[in-house]
Order: sequence, then structure tokens, then C-alpha cells
Amino acid sequence: MPGIDGAVDRRRFLRTAAMLPVCLMTGGAWSAERGTAGGVCALDWTSAQALLSLGIAPRGLPELDRYRRSVIEPAVPDGVLDIGARAEPNLELLDRLAPARFVTDGMLSAVRGRLERIAPVTLYQSFDTRSDEDGRPGGQLAFAVASLRELAAGLGVPEAADRAVARLDRAMEEARARLSIREPRPLYVLSVLDGRRVLVHGRNSLYQDVLDRLGIENAWTGPSGPYGHATATMDRLAGRPDAGLVHIGSEGRRALESLAVLPLFAGLPFLREGRVTILPPILFYGGVPTAERFVRLLGEGLAPHHG
Repeated sequence: MPGIDGAVDRRRFLRTAAMLPVCLMTGGAWSAERGTAGGVCALDWTSAQALLSLGIAPRGLPELDRYRRSVIEPAVPDGVLDIGARAEPNLELLDRLAPARFVTDGMLSAVRGRLERIAPVTLYQSFDTRSDEDGRPGGQLAFAVASLRELAAGLGVPEAADRAVARLDRAMEEARARLSIREPRPLYVLSVLDGRRVLVHGRNSLYQDVLDRLGIENAWTGPSGPYGHATATMDRLAGRPDAGLVHIGSEGRRALESLAVLPLFAGLPFLREGRVTILPPILFYGGVPTAERFVRLLGEGLAPHHG
């Protein structure tokens, strides 16, 4: 099987590269050597994931405890500082830290001017919310790989992106090997929101690209929004009685058990027949690190009992 890079056709690659933000390299190429003294601060979780996947421990990142509970990987080493809320970082603390650079997903545009007075700001986007919903392999994953490579080049560590993509390729191959004897079965990939509704991932999602590369059909063929998911009631999942269900989130088992006792949902085949796999939390828009975590956990979760 080709690696992740090799799976992208030329037209898709050029389209993806053209859509990468021009300001991703704002302030010029930043070398690891020049930035050692001040370090780099991640202003959001996807930027933190990207830096950690490149082997760069950020000086600080927001909501550190929640990252460790909800994002989990890549793991944050000891000594990284909590810089406040994602929506409202502690600017006074950032000023005292005086990092060499900030990396951000762009959601803090209201305070960008204040941030730039402290250090140069690099925009990193792991998810293409402007992409179409054609559902073809290569979309979000190709964008994520290209974005990580651009970030690594801007930070002066292009070889670190090669290693991150190679880890993802290996995880894909290992998952394919684990699932090679699994009977083909479509899957719903979702998280329960409340007593009736789920967040289900479809076209234009990062999970769709991973499923495509594993040869697994996505059971959800309904519409999906800019981040590749839709909110739906559980009864809308009755259209594929042969499907299995993959739930992502720490409350998955308890949430599904609560739904399974309700008459409206008890008859859903995947609940009635136990075709359910529970995965721990995954940040669904986190790019290459998310894809690596998802494919590894999916391969481990499905292999023992799904078929």
C-alpha cells in the first residue's frame, strides 16, 4: 500500500497546497536553534499536538489539564505551563514568558495584535473547513499532512514531519494487518451528545479518510458540516442494519447503555446485537496526530470482536 503522501493525486495535492494559509510562514523561517532560548507557545490544542508530534515541547499551552484528559496524545511532558483558557489566554503570563514564537489555529484574531507585540505568530490549520464533501480519499488527511510539513519547514525541522508521517503510515499498516480477517462491515463513527442525539462523522471528516484507507465503509451517508460531522437523532441510524458502531469518548459505554434501555432505540441492531466498540477521547480535527491515534485505537478495538 502507498504511504499517506503517495495516496494524494496531483490535482488534489495542488488544490490542498494552494489553500494553505499564506501567513503560515509569517515572520520567516524559524530555526530550532534560534528559538531555543524563548521556546514556542501553542495557543490551542491542535497547535500543541502538532508541535509535540514534531518533537517540540511547547513552552506553554492552554487548558493543560483538559488537554491531558480530552486530547491525551501526543503526551505533554512535565514542565509545560498552562497559559489559561483557549478562548482567552493569559496575556500577562505570555508577556512574562517572552516566547520566541506563537503557533495558533487563528481563533484568537481579536488579540492577534497584542500577541504580535510579544512574539511572531504562525498560523497552523490542521483541518480544511472549506473543503468540498466529495468524500474522495485524500481530502482532510492530505491537507493535514501538507499543513504539518509546512509548519515543520517554518520551524526549521522538516525531517520531524517526515518522522510523524512515517509513524502514521506504520499505524495504518498495522491496523490493516489487524483487520485483515475482519468481515467487511460498515461503521457509524459517533459520540453521544444527550438522551436522543449523536454527533456522527461523515464525508469531509478526517475519520472518513482513515476509514477509506482501511477499506471500511462509513455507514453515515447523510450530510455533514464544515468539520465533517452532523448532529442526528439515534433513530436516523436505523438505515444500515448491518452496520457496527464506534463510539468515541470517555462516557461512551454509560451513554449507550442508557440509550439501549429506551424503547425507541433498543431495537437498533448494533445495540441489540452488541456490535459496539468504545474508544477513548480523540480530538477529531487534530490532523496527523489525531489520525495516528484514531487508526491505532480503531485497529485495536475492532480486531478482537467485530465481524
